[in-house]
Amino acid sequence: MTAERLEGHLVRDPRTLRTDVEAQLDQAAEEVGRRLGGKIDHQVVRAAVSDAYQRLAAKAKFPNFLPILAARSAQRSLRGT
Repeated sequence: MTAERLEGHLVRDPRTLRTDVEAQLDQAAEEVGRRLGGKIDHQVVRAAVSDAYQRLAAKAKFPNFLPILAARSAQRSLRGT
């Protein structure tokens, strides 16, 4: 992650933000897979997390917690509840 200071405030490079989100979604998918007992293929779990993230991001005002919310949504969806 690249960060610089602008008028004394730490500013993140916007080009790295997408990379950070992808890493968070990868971690979220691993956690969801673990919670589901490894019964569902990782690619299916990762796709479900990514889909949930995109759906939530479309209307989110504060994106900070989107990866964890996407993980919870994907887990519920994959459990069938």
